[in-house]
Amino acid sequence: MNKQTYFRLLRTGFLVGLTLFGALAVHAQEKAVSEETFKVLKEADVALRKGQSEQALRQLRTIQSKTADKSYDHAVVQQYLAYAYSGANDFRGARQAANEALNSKLLDADAEHGLRNIAGQAAFHLEAYRESVTHLERWLQREPKADADSYYMVAYAAYRANMSRSAIRHLERAVALKKSPPSEWIQLLLSLYVDRKDFAKAEPLVKRLIADSPNKRQWWRYLSGLYTQQNRHDRAISTMMLAYYIGEVRQEDVLNLVKFHAQQGYPSKAARLLETEIENKRMPRNYENLKLLFGCWQLAREHDRARRILTEAAALSPNGEDYMLSGRIAMQRGDWALAKQAFQKSLRKGGLKRKAHVRLWLGIAALKSQDEALARQSLEAVLNVADVKQEAAYWLKRMERGEKRHKHHGRGEGLGES
Repeated sequence: MNKQTYFRLLRTGFLVGLTLFGALAVHAQEKAVSEETFKVLKEADVALRKGQSEQALRQLRTIQSKTADKSYDHAVVQQYLAYAYSGANDFRGARQAANEALNSKLLDADAEHGLRNIAGQAAFHLEAYRESVTHLERWLQREPKADADSYYMVAYAAYRANMSRSAIRHLERAVALKKSPPSEWIQLLLSLYVDRKDFAKAEPLVKRLIADSPNKRQWWRYLSGLYTQQNRHDRAISTMMLAYYIGEVRQEDVLNLVKFHAQQGYPSKAARLLETEIENKRMPRNYENLKLLFGCWQLAREHDRARRILTEAAALSPNGEDYMLSGRIAMQRGDWALAKQAFQKSLRKGGLKRKAHVRLWLGIAALKSQDEALARQSLEAVLNVADVKQEAAYWLKRMERGEKRHKHHGRGEGLGES
């Protein structure tokens, strides 16, 4: 709420209070304030009715010190000062004078009612929100003409004071009273419902915002999020898809939708959606998007597609980790030549967290693809690395046994020929 709204509400409260002044003068006379005090009050009353708040303040200050020892006179003067300060937009003065008059306990119920309004609005403007709620809630109890703006003011003060129950109660009343409540009112009420996990009440509010602005993607996303929090995943996905087809969707929304599909067990849909967006150039063909696409195809068990995308992503990667991953996948599938090639690229690109392991795997892949020279070179390079030396030694021994069998078999063939 901005300052213009503050001033509008304060001015409204001041004018409502001003209607009480005729009665105030009568009460003052009946309860026998001093003659001097009564004369000044009448002059201040005239000035206030003309909107001359500064003039009223000057008049009231002339008797302020003279009423210090006259309790009732002092209370009435403070009452008038509260209205005068409010009219002059001096909210500190209005707050102090109103509270002093209220604390006297000498004024009647009608007088206190008007002062609650002044004190509550002044406290609101000074961001003393809890105090504002205290005064304004008591004012609302006796105010049959309170409008939607007044209820919103109390609701906002309660919200700022972390009094969520009170904020919701008054905000619901404000929204009900306003024919076309501003969207910020609905949004505040919506956030309060969500904070309390009252999704049943939050949902119709989001739909109301969507009805008012159907092309605003944020409300479709919000509704999708509400469905997600209630584990209504099918509705969450369909809602996000509606936002997608409306066309008011940004790259972040596509990514959220892709991830959401994948998380809910639809990785093929996720992959196809992202691939379409990349091909249509609505999403960049960058490293992050390619890695996400790889993950989706991998989850969908589309291994050939996943491998091709990973190879493309690896070329864009800042290090060799993705080539290493590509090599490991090739090993699992028994594609040793491809694994060897991937591990070589991984080592050339560098930046590896497990360099020794990559050399070990390169040695194994080279051995399996009949490149014994590269296999020996790679395996011998990690014989002194604690994490992999035993496995490297094992594969080197296998190579040696294979070589011995090959030599023995070769000699046998030679004898047979002779």
